[in-house]
Amino acid sequence: MIKATYQQLIERIAHLSGLPLEDIQRRVEAKKAKLSGLISDLGAAQVIAAELGISFERQKLKIIDMLIGMKKVDVVGKVIEIYPIRKYRKAVHEGEIASFLLADETSSIRVVLWDTHHIEKIKNGAIKKDSVVEIKSADVRGTTERELHLSSNSVIEISDKTMDIVKVTKEKPQIKKISEIRPGERIGIRGHIVQLFQPNFFLTCPECGMKVSYEGDKAVCIKHGEIFPKKRALLSMIVDDGTESIRTIAFNENITKLFKLQESEISLLQDPSFILNKKDELLGTELQFFGRSRKNVMFNRNEFIIEDLQEIGPEDIIKELSK
Repeated sequence: MIKATYQQLIERIAHLSGLPLEDIQRRVEAKKAKLSGLISDLGAAQVIAAELGISFERQKLKIIDMLIGMKKVDVVGKVIEIYPIRKYRKAVHEGEIASFLLADETSSIRVVLWDTHHIEKIKNGAIKKDSVVEIKSADVRGTTERELHLSSNSVIEISDKTMDIVKVTKEKPQIKKISEIRPGERIGIRGHIVQLFQPNFFLTCPECGMKVSYEGDKAVCIKHGEIFPKKRALLSMIVDDGTESIRTIAFNENITKLFKLQESEISLLQDPSFILNKKDELLGTELQFFGRSRKNVMFNRNEFIIEDLQEIGPEDIIKELSK
């Protein structure tokens, strides 16, 4: 099912059909009148799209025209940035996930690779930064932010096209009230830090990021064997936006951003007096946090995992007041 606002949908229909936007709007209103108001704006728009021969599956699209819910789309774009390959574990199954930022002349989108053959092209350098690639039969997924996901049935290969000018856009997730958050969403929240706890430290494998165990005095990763572990920090805090509060969790990268530290200074977090001073500075501070929500089954509560954070700027205040 296509997840889009009515305005987004009719704009895409107008663009793909070559008809004026006003014409699409008139057709939608006529369809609603014919059906005596028994159909929504979005439903009527999708009927009009079908009547115009527009399918939201198996389309060759520009990135700007992609809507969440589209299936088996094709696109050509330039690789702008390749992100680190991550390990994941689901039940007894272990796997890898790769991703990169793809852009064309209209917009940009994060591309997610699940298939080992596709991921191998990243590992061996066949696909690298500045490569122009052609992707076929991928799905547009997401809750608030679009992502292009490739399955084993998708195709990704180097294109013979060149792209000198591309448009890179940073889509920030939708800001939601904490009281409206549901588990599994990738969203933003805006609130005040009302409580901050002493950071915890744990050791991980530098290769895959998984927690390590010890056999005697040797650190062991179940995937990579004996390793020299990397210390990671975890910081919990309570953020409140006036509608509700939520436990919010940050790791190394965003802890250093929050405390305005260098990565090499992360060991300062082990000093209780340092944390007390920082707590005095940060309590009551209003920030925007971007990340994902999850359900903590053990404590039966929602939690928010920070992927990025930023201070509230004047433009944010103006935008809020203009509402």
